Amino acid sequence: MSHRRPAAALLAIAAVTALTMSGCAASTDAATSEGGRGDKLALQFTGIPISLNPALAGGGGSVVYTALAYDPLIYLSGDGDLVPSLATDWSFRDADNTQLELTIRDGVTFQDGAELDAQAVADSMNYFMGAGGGQVPTVGPIDTITAEDDDTVLVTYSTPYPAGPSKLTQLNQLGLIIGPEGVKNPESLLTTMDGTGQYRYNPDTSVAESSYVYDRWDGYWNTDAQKYDQISIQVIGDPNAVISAATTGQVQFAGGGADTAEAATAAGLNLLSAPYFNYGLIVLDRDGTIVPALGDEKVRQAMGYAIDRDAIVSARGGDEFATALSQLTTDQEIGHVAAAGFDYDLDAAKKLMAESGYPDGFSMTLLSETPLDNQSLITQTAIAHLGEIGVNVTLDVASAIPDFIGKAGSKQYPAIIWPIVGDVASDYSQTFTGPGFTNAFGVTDPELAELTQAAILATGDDKDAAEQAVTERSNELAWFLPLIATNNVYYISPDVQNVRVSTLNPNPIPVAPSADLAWSPAS
Repeated sequence: MSHRRPAAALLAIAAVTALTMSGCAASTDAATSEGGRGDKLALQFTGIPISLNPALAGGGGSVVYTALAYDPLIYLSGDGDLVPSLATDWSFRDADNTQLELTIRDGVTFQDGAELDAQAVADSMNYFMGAGGGQVPTVGPIDTITAEDDDTVLVTYSTPYPAGPSKLTQLNQLGLIIGPEGVKNPESLLTTMDGTGQYRYNPDTSVAESSYVYDRWDGYWNTDAQKYDQISIQVIGDPNAVISAATTGQVQFAGGGADTAEAATAAGLNLLSAPYFNYGLIVLDRDGTIVPALGDEKVRQAMGYAIDRDAIVSARGGDEFATALSQLTTDQEIGHVAAAGFDYDLDAAKKLMAESGYPDGFSMTLLSETPLDNQSLITQTAIAHLGEIGVNVTLDVASAIPDFIGKAGSKQYPAIIWPIVGDVASDYSQTFTGPGFTNAFGVTDPELAELTQAAILATGDDKDAAEQAVTERSNELAWFLPLIATNNVYYISPDVQNVRVSTLNPNPIPVAPSADLAWSPAS
């Protein structure tokens, strides 16, 4: 796997608290049973699941909703390592990296009672590819997925794709394998789950949009890895409610931020942090269908120069929690171009607006959301700066991610503010140029597509130059106007140990295919 921006650059939370990686999330239910298993573990998440069906679910931290009940083919550890799970081995058959062979684990059953085999894996993966979920664009140029025998699955890519194995982990959902009954009846997956995972979703004790409860499944193939009898996810979005839940033991793991970090440290919680989101204003109406001005490249570039990113960093709590972002990547990532990007330059922005024929600006509607952009701090600051060049913005804020995605994909909004993720410039460019709500109007650029493909295939000394070409074309098009790169920050009680995050995996989950990688009660 390629590296995200190094931890040394952005793990500034360490300055706020002394952190030991072995200690992390607290509980009044922390009593352990025989074998060191804990009773209950409660996690906080800021929003409701996009879906409980892995084929339709979201990525990032929201994978916890599905990963508790569905094992991945390949497990991405908190340290960023690829670890065997349902696939015990994998390798490319060809030097071009187009034929990925997976060996499927024996002796595993689904929660519906069916046995895991290569055909079940292939059926699940093919269902994922055809279901139209938002994660499909993230898994690579897959051509076919076939079961060659009981134990072997072959994934064939239409073009070389050496990153293939890294897209079969829990973070991309394709690797979370759904049982035969679930594939036959996808509607059932909206209220129940059918995986091979450690925990069975309990709809009877769960409360939709509030609390999602998972009970330990006795049929799991490695019982030593099951460290709790029950894991629940509590939906809590308000920062004050989050810190209250974390400090009183209502939850043992929670997402934090600048406003509450000091209170978390004072309460004895451990803090972990890793860089994750690159936030930007994504222009959807690239041909000017709704807002003619947005069809002009100079207008979009002017908007990029008009935004003071340092002010957004300050609004988010300072550079311990975020970094100003003027191009697709930070200066620690592959593809960054020194002395390039949308640095704050109001005079240049006004000059471009005049050259484009819009010296007095124009009006537009912007869609944002509150679960990730808490209190709309990023969005509101960006809007204020756009007003300086006459761009009059009407803001529509979605209160839940599923609502946001539905609205963004409706072709009713010319632009959105949304975070994208990746390791290199070509990863980021694919996020907003491929199919899906981040490219709702389906506008593509042959030059950027060609440069992106070349960067994906490039290796060695050619890699950085190829990725930089992607960055330069992206800034020229100005479809993605970068804003800030933010850290994921977590509060964890000392009664839970073995929680790890890294630049390679900033979204930890409590389950793992082996006991040494799973979260567990502190000794």
